[in-house]
Formats: sequence, C-alpha cells, structure tokens
Amino acid sequence: MMSQLIQTILVTVNTEHSTHVALDKAEQLAKQTHAELHLLTSTYDSITQYSDFLSEPQYLQIQQHMLSNKEALLDEIADEIENNGVKCINHVRFTPNIADALDDLTAALDIDLVMKRKSEDLDQINPFYTPTDRQCIRHSHKPLWLVNDDELTYQSIVVAIDPISGDKAHQILNEKIVLYSRWLADKYDANVIYINVYEAPIQTVGFEMAAIAYDDLLDNVARHHEEAMHEFAQAHDIDPKNCIIDMGDPAQIIAHNCDTHKADLLIIGTVGRSGISGFFIGNTAEDVLGKVHCEVLCIPAQE
Repeated sequence: MMSQLIQTILVTVNTEHSTHVALDKAEQLAKQTHAELHLLTSTYDSITQYSDFLSEPQYLQIQQHMLSNKEALLDEIADEIENNGVKCINHVRFTPNIADALDDLTAALDIDLVMKRKSEDLDQINPFYTPTDRQCIRHSHKPLWLVNDDELTYQSIVVAIDPISGDKAHQILNEKIVLYSRWLADKYDANVIYINVYEAPIQTVGFEMAAIAYDDLLDNVARHHEEAMHEFAQAHDIDPKNCIIDMGDPAQIIAHNCDTHKADLLIIGTVGRSGISGFFIGNTAEDVLGKVHCEVLCIPAQE
C-alpha cells in the first residue's frame, strides 16, 4: 500500500510565527495517511552562554527556562492538532541551528518524511554563512520536503534522476525517488516528468582523444544517456514521452524545466555533505534550490 510509505512525519515549527505553513500541510498529509506527527522547534541564547557573570548552574537554569517556554508554546499547537484527530509528539532542542536538531532526530527516530517551510535566507550570499535550507538538506537523514506558502494541488511534478550511475547506492536512491514520485502522482493525480541532465565532457587543451573528434564524443555521450534513460523508463514502466534528456548545467536546466512545465514540486536526490567538502562541493539539490519557484522534495542517498 502506497499510504504505508508515510507513517511518521517530522515538521519544523517556528513558535514565533502566527501562521505555520509547513505544519498545516503536514497535518493535512497526516490526516490523509493516518501518520503520526512529530513537531520540532528550537531555542537558543548565544549571549548568556558567554556571559562571565553567570555560573554554570545559573546558565543551566536559564536554558531550562527557555526550553520550558518553548515546550509550553508547542504544547498549545499540538493540543489543537490532536483535537483534530492527529497524534502529536513534541521535540524542543537547545541549539542555534535547526539543521543540527534535524540531524539528531532523523538519525534517532523512525521518520519517513520531514517537512519545513522554505527559509527567507535562501538567496543570501555570504562566504561565511550557509543558508538554513542548504544546511537542512545536508543534515537530514530522511526525505526533506521544503514547502511554499501557496496552496498547491500538485498537478505537475518534475523528477530529476541519474540513470547512468551504476553503483548500488545510486541505484537505491533512484528507486526511492521513483517510489516517492509514484506515491505523489497517485495521491494527487499528477503529471510527472522525469529529467536527466548531464554536463558536457571537458575538452582539455593538448589532450589526445585517440583520434575521436569532440563532436563524436558528444554524440556518444548523448547516445549513452538516451539508452540509459530508455532502460530506466522500461524498468519502471514510465512513458518515454514523459522523459527528458539534456546536456548543460544541471541546476539551470532543471529549474528551466520546472518553469516550462509549471511544476508544483521538484523531486531530487541529494548527497549530504558538511564541513569543508560541503562548502566547496555542495550538490545539485542545493544549487537548484535558489533557482526554482516550486516546492522541493529532497531524497537523501543511503549512508
């Protein structure tokens, strides 16, 4: 049963906001799938942590007071949801970064889906700061659905896949992506477009290409992707008319296709990275975030 795909939903809640977009959508989904709902919020006070005039017991007392206040606010929200017939479990973490809380909870709990509202800092450019949603993509061990404020019917879904990779982890990731796309397509009666975007081979100056012209190489690469996409479509009973193959910058082309097909949702696989590798490497899911207007469901690779 596809409804069994989602049995536990974790949703981030900002108790300082009067409206809760992600929570509303998570509650609606929980009702439809009979899922259990986990509410997550965080609190932190960086100033008191470094105040010399506070003893450790005093600081811990302040920390506990802040946690208790958040718990009380979250309890009010959860009570209202439970009155609507959805079971809720609350989680409050003392941390400056909601991504760290997601990291802990999605690793420790049997969560099927994480839902979060897209953050306003997504387009912020700062070499010393990673936008919240990018951090959440890297730290969430479970599928992360970043939602918009709009009420959507999810009639159009774009799915980014890579049928070329032969390693087991990537094949499992593709299977998960197709599973979620099928589940959502059935649920919303949506039209689904599968897209594979690959970058052109680099033409290195002075590199002997064994008498193969660069244009011939491009043709061979294109044919290889077309064959792989055809096999992928056959294996998953996907109509070839709903498959797109293109060469170029993956984030730009995926975003363009989301606009062209008026997508309500993009489903994309992601490889979580943190620290230095995350800063320098990133991944397509992160790159595409700031370029698409639709919601994004990020499916993490198996660790």
